[in-house]
Amino acid sequence: MKISILSYDLSHNCLGRAYILAKILSQKYKVEIMGPKLTFDEVWEPIRNDPLIKYVSLPSQVIKIPRTLRRINGNIIYAIKPKMTSFGLGLIKKLISKKPLILDIDDWELGFFLDSNKLSIIKNCLAFWDINNLFYTFLLEKLTRFADGLTVSSSFLQKKFKGIIIPHARDAKLFNPIKYNRRKLRKKLEVENKKVIMFFGTIVEHKGIDDLIASIDLLKDKNIILILVGAVMNDPYTKSLWGQGKSYLKFIGRQPFEKVPEFLSAADLVVLPQKKTYSTRGQIPAKIFDAMMMRKPIIATNVSDLPQILKGCGIIVEPSNIKILAEKIKFIFDNPKIARNLGKRARIKCIKKYSFLYVQSRLFNLFEQYHTESKSIGR
Repeated sequence: MKISILSYDLSHNCLGRAYILAKILSQKYKVEIMGPKLTFDEVWEPIRNDPLIKYVSLPSQVIKIPRTLRRINGNIIYAIKPKMTSFGLGLIKKLISKKPLILDIDDWELGFFLDSNKLSIIKNCLAFWDINNLFYTFLLEKLTRFADGLTVSSSFLQKKFKGIIIPHARDAKLFNPIKYNRRKLRKKLEVENKKVIMFFGTIVEHKGIDDLIASIDLLKDKNIILILVGAVMNDPYTKSLWGQGKSYLKFIGRQPFEKVPEFLSAADLVVLPQKKTYSTRGQIPAKIFDAMMMRKPIIATNVSDLPQILKGCGIIVEPSNIKILAEKIKFIFDNPKIARNLGKRARIKCIKKYSFLYVQSRLFNLFEQYHTESKSIGR
C-alpha cells in the first residue's frame, strides 16, 4: 500500500508534523510527502534532503490542477492541516478517484488569524488571491466532515473536530541521552560551567520567549545562559530579542532534525513558556517530547494539554507569570536531584505514551481500516 501525504507548505515548519507521521508510516507502507513551497524557495531546512519529500509545484491556473492531481497516486491520501493546498486538493482527488482521505489537524488554524487585530482579519479575509487565507481556511474547517478519517494532536482539537489523538511522537532510539557527549558539546558551545536553559524550535511571539527573558532578568544570576536553537536572524521578532543586548542570550540557527537530541544533551533545563492565545489553545509544542525523551527537567505553561503531558514529570506555571516562572527556574537549579528525577520520569512517560512504538500501532490500525475498505470498493 502507498500513502500520499499532502503538506500544504514544504518550506515551512508545518512540514515537521508531516515528516514524523511519514517516518512512522514508512516502517510498514510506501510513503511520500508532497506539496508546494509557499513561504520560501527551499524545502524546510531541518529535513531538506530527505528522500520522502516530493516537491509539487502549486498550480497557478485551474487548467493545471489535473496534472497535480495525477501525481497524487497513493492508495490512501493523508492531508496535513485543513488548508487548500493539502486538504483542498485531497478533497478533489477523493471526489474523482474515490480513494480514502484522512485529515490530520495539529493546530487550530483559525486561531492564528484571530490573534491578529480586526483590520488585519478583514484584509486577510478579502485576500481571495491567497488560497490559504482566512476565508478558505474557515471553509475547509467546515468541510472536515467529508474526510473519511481524522487525526488530531490535542484534546482541544479532538473536542472541536473529533478524530483520534496522534501525539507528536519521537523515536526513543534517536532521542537517547546516553548516545551523546554532553560535556563535549558544552565545551564547543563555551558553556561548560554555566546553567544552561534551552529553547528549541521556531521563535515566534506566542512561544513566550520574551516572558522567559524577563524571568531570567529577575534572577540576576550571571551563571545562567539561555540558548535559543532554531533562530532565523532576519525574522523581526528574533531581531527584537537579539536587539535587547542580553549577555546571557545565545542564538543558534536551524539544525537538521537528527541534530536535535545532540543539542538538547547540553541543556540543564528546557522551558516552554507558551502564551495563552487563540492559536495556542489546541497547540502542543512538539519540542516538549524532544526534551522528555532526552531526560530533561521541563517547565511549561498551563496551556492546551501541557499540564496533562507533564503530570508527574514536569513543572507547570501560569502563562506570562514572570515572577513564578523565575522562582521555578531557581528551584530547578537549586535542587539538582529533583531535576534529575523529573527528567528520568519524563523519559519513561514519553517512551510509554509518546514514542514511535506507541503511535505506530494507532496509525497502522487506522490506515489498515481504510485500506481494507478501499479494496472492497475496488472490487
